[in-house]
Amino acid sequence: MVEKFWFGKARDFLKVAKESKEEYPWLSCFASQQSVEFTIKGILMKYKGSYPFTHDLSELLDTLNKELSVAVPEEIMKECDFLTPHYTQARYSIVSSYNVRKAENCIESAEKVLIWLSGAFDEVKEVIKE
Repeated sequence: MVEKFWFGKARDFLKVAKESKEEYPWLSCFASQQSVEFTIKGILMKYKGSYPFTHDLSELLDTLNKELSVAVPEEIMKECDFLTPHYTQARYSIVSSYNVRKAENCIESAEKVLIWLSGAFDEVKEVIKE
């Protein structure tokens, strides 16, 4: 049942991503990344009882592949490669700039990954329900 914690937080992060895109696009990108990270970690907690200590979404998907025999499409890996840097970049970079377009791209990427995950794991549907 610990996965409920992870899925609840993932849903909250997705909501924050959508609500903050206009005023705080950097936060929207960070929250988009976190929504996917928490979802994957919730899946791993449910089925394996642990997860790798990383924020790299592609690494987490590789773990799903290796540990749960889930074939991850290349498109989904690319979306995760796009989202991963926003875990640190959105919060710490003074070089990167964030705007509504970038925030919308992050939200769109997160939703693509979450929709794909919900097709592979029914319990993920609670993350993306409105």
